[in-house]
Amino acid sequence: MRRTALLLAWCIALVAVLTAAPAGAAELDRARLDRAVRSAITPVLTGLTVTRVACPAHVRARAGSSAVCEVTASGLTLLMRVTATDRRGGIRIESTQAVIAKGRAEDFVRNNATLPARADCGEAPYIVRIPGAPFACTATFDDGTVQQVLVTVDDIAGNVHISAVS
Repeated sequence: MRRTALLLAWCIALVAVLTAAPAGAAELDRARLDRAVRSAITPVLTGLTVTRVACPAHVRARAGSSAVCEVTASGLTLLMRVTATDRRGGIRIESTQAVIAKGRAEDFVRNNATLPARADCGEAPYIVRIPGAPFACTATFDDGTVQQVLVTVDDIAGNVHISAVS
């Protein structure tokens, strides 16, 4: 299989039940927005500790208005898009990036090698990339041959493909 599943199960947008603004407000309340993002993503960031959520100060409370919030979780910086669904403060929260566990990326490279190999995709425990962005792994074969493998992220669900081998 040429694809790998995302560590985090947020390929389907999360819809916040929390209200981010009082009825009729012109802007979403920043503190409520931060809390809504934190409470929506904490359950899906299994194994990561959310230490900071920073949303923009001014987000219009009108259906379709959106902003990007920055989330810090276990040293990773994640970008979450928050979109107002109505003027009462309803919001939809979705990731803008794939978060892939290093071990899953290495398994993908190893499982797609033509010969038995060990794979190393760096020191970080997670790889965070936007769709279309590549990351490099090293494949070391049993005979000592080493190849660089360029893996490209297909979508925020963490599906990937090998785009180059050198």
